[in-house]
Amino acid sequence: MPIGPTSTFEPTESIDPPTSARARVLAGAQTLTRPGREKAAATAAPARGVMRAQGAASTAEPLPRWAKGVVIGGVLLAVAMPASVLLSRSMLVQDAMAAQSGSQAAMVCTSGEGRAVDGSNLLGWLFGGSYFHCGDWETREARQQREREQYESNYLARERAKQGLK
Repeated sequence: MPIGPTSTFEPTESIDPPTSARARVLAGAQTLTRPGREKAAATAAPARGVMRAQGAASTAEPLPRWAKGVVIGGVLLAVAMPASVLLSRSMLVQDAMAAQSGSQAAMVCTSGEGRAVDGSNLLGWLFGGSYFHCGDWETREARQQREREQYESNYLARERAKQGLK
């Protein structure tokens, strides 16, 4: 009774070609070269019996993988934290301005900025939180008048453009 699988087909090429890494390992320190490169390999190889200089290697050991991860993580954190704080403050300003635009109050905020609650140091700026500070105020009537004038100027510009095209 056969132990392994049998096949009626003959192999067309060997499973492990002679130029594979396994053949190089089995051959020892010899390296397999192409026929045209034997001269270059012979001139590049040091002469036998010549003493080589002993000393410290000129190249330093590369950083371990975990150290590279710590460095990359630190850089990403140093970039991502301020970016997320600035993004959240910009969203705070947009939310406040959207709320002001629909307000029925007599005074309406027209521009403002997000500020740190404690802006005295970097940690306070990053982790202290934010609030909205309004920079410019105007009355509801002045705002409505400004919006009417802007609408009229846009309308007149569109009419002039239509006249110019005809």
